[in-house]
Amino acid sequence: MPQRIQAAKLFTALESYRIAEQRLFRSESAAGLPRTERDALALVLAAEGTDEPMTPGVLATRLGFTTPAVSNLLHRMEDAGLIEISVHPADRRRKIIATTADGQAACDAPTTVPPVRDYLMNVPDDQAEAVRAFLEGLSTVISSQSVSKV
Repeated sequence: MPQRIQAAKLFTALESYRIAEQRLFRSESAAGLPRTERDALALVLAAEGTDEPMTPGVLATRLGFTTPAVSNLLHRMEDAGLIEISVHPADRRRKIIATTADGQAACDAPTTVPPVRDYLMNVPDDQAEAVRAFLEGLSTVISSQSVSKV
């Protein structure tokens, strides 16, 4: 398949996903959380399903925020009872972020919706790795662009 056709099909699929995600956020934002808190909760919740717990530094990088901005965000979320911050068991200088039951209930990210979560859990390993690598690469390219160019 020619590169331009492949790129057009990928762009169409990404735009369809983006529009579906926005529609889901608009229709299921009963928790009334600001987008930043929802994004942070979704990242923390996703990390809880892996071997790598979420840390403030990783969260700052993934959100594209400064460390002080993430600290303020985490304090607000902890005060609201959405997350708990604890000391990393292997390195007492590091902190780990975990969602509380209230945080899990308030998180309405697309990956936390049961049918989507079930779909993601059934993607074959080789396909999941290819999709993950693609999305991480695309995120890196997009993040490297200045805000004024986007």
